[in-house]
Amino acid sequence: MMLNVLSFAVWSLTLMTVLAPLAVDSYPSNRDRIPNGYRVPDPCRPGRTAQGVGHVLADGGGARNGFGQAFAAAGGWTSALCNADSDGDGISNGAELGDPNCNWSQGQTPESTSGITHPGINNDNPNCFVPPWLWKLFLGWTVIFEP
Repeated sequence: MMLNVLSFAVWSLTLMTVLAPLAVDSYPSNRDRIPNGYRVPDPCRPGRTAQGVGHVLADGGGARNGFGQAFAAAGGWTSALCNADSDGDGISNGAELGDPNCNWSQGQTPESTSGITHPGINNDNPNCFVPPWLWKLFLGWTVIFEP
């Protein structure tokens, strides 16, 4: 009996250690800090918006994608972040988010509110390859890789 309790404790600790890095906080209010933050489409789930634009998980939380890393390093929407291309698709973050001239300020309407694309996922090659049931089974989350 003692061996079973010890075995359970070891497995529980191991599981928590493996999953803990995935539990990084996401802040939905960050969508207010980028142009069209509530209009960014999820390229792997047509018709849905990405809740966690700066995260690998489309619904937020967990590891950050290239845009999320750049946003955190910049401390918010800056001219440098706007002009950068965080997903390597040849389109600046500003152009993808409807602020091609990098003039947007929080609370303003962006220059464009249509044709928005995801600044952290290369829309030409979004790598939607992990089956959603696998992520839901292990993590209970819906992720950007869901087709």
